[in-house]
Amino acid sequence: MQIVDSLTARGHGVTVACRRNSALHQRLIDSTIDKVPVRFGGDFDPFTILRIARLIVHRNIDVVFVHTEKELRIGGIASLLADVPVIVSHEVDFPIKNSFLNKLFYGRIASVVVANSYATKNTLLTSAPWLCAEKIHVVWKGVDAGRFRLPSSGKLREEFHIGGEDSVIGFVGRLDEQKGLLTLLEAMAIVVERHRNARLILAGEGNLRPAAEKFLTDRNLNGHAYFAGFREDIPEFLRGIDFLVMPSNWEGFGYAAVEAMAAGKAVIASNVSSLPEIVDDHRTGLLVPPRSPGRLADAIVTLVDNPKLRDSLGKAGARKAGNVFSLTTMAAHVESLLLEASGSRAGKQSAGSARPPVAGWRLLYHWLL
Repeated sequence: MQIVDSLTARGHGVTVACRRNSALHQRLIDSTIDKVPVRFGGDFDPFTILRIARLIVHRNIDVVFVHTEKELRIGGIASLLADVPVIVSHEVDFPIKNSFLNKLFYGRIASVVVANSYATKNTLLTSAPWLCAEKIHVVWKGVDAGRFRLPSSGKLREEFHIGGEDSVIGFVGRLDEQKGLLTLLEAMAIVVERHRNARLILAGEGNLRPAAEKFLTDRNLNGHAYFAGFREDIPEFLRGIDFLVMPSNWEGFGYAAVEAMAAGKAVIASNVSSLPEIVDDHRTGLLVPPRSPGRLADAIVTLVDNPKLRDSLGKAGARKAGNVFSLTTMAAHVESLLLEASGSRAGKQSAGSARPPVAGWRLLYHWLL
């Protein structure tokens, strides 16, 4: 929704098409954003395709924006019928199948492919060598830094009864294999042997929580690690920790790292996927190999031992978050892609039938949620 909100604020019209009664639809009920509930059938459901095509025409849509392969097939065909360009985003550092359908839809029907990091772009090019590199554009996600700059209220320490002399290590993400949860717990077992005042707070839920709870009990770490569950107060959570740990085994875009940097916190992250693009080693945080509890423990101890170091890393991270990962920067990049997509379609049309330039685009955000 960041792109939707940012483009709306910049004067563009945005229509969101999503499943009726989905989480996104419920979230938008009280919003002024134009939303259209759509029933999604199979990948080539003609009724859905025709409805999207009619929606494009009736709303005078200039560009369609989709997020998944299924959305690209539905929205791509609808866009062809309505004669407007389609942009597809690829949000996870995973390869796409080298299939005929992907060659058709990613290679020919999509005007622009948006990758959320250079790591994701490289993965796309490796898995799909037929995909033109110039067609793939990297757009890093932006963060509203102002939400994270307030001083901590101290509520997080109060909630978990953590004293002022203790070091609070934060984790934000799903409790699953991707996020490196078990590596983090192994590292904490090492850290606690060297620093009894180290405290880990885990914000998130996931399928590995039972295994994590058993690990903490078996290793007598229950007094050193706490489950915070799913949190709505992430800015306050991040302001309340001393630094963030993100030991992911792979990533899409490490948004939690950007948010922590915006809150002025140092970040320890795995040297995988997009994370090295976000965290500058020894400048805004520390990078460690993935699945390496010992190296992760060493990095945690380094920041526990050096409050001045984590403070300087946090300040540098806040500057980078404000300059590089701002909502303004993200929205400007997306605007340029709208122009490129419109231009690529206009170039395929005759000069007499091409749409004239417009001050604000009408964008259909096609979300299969």
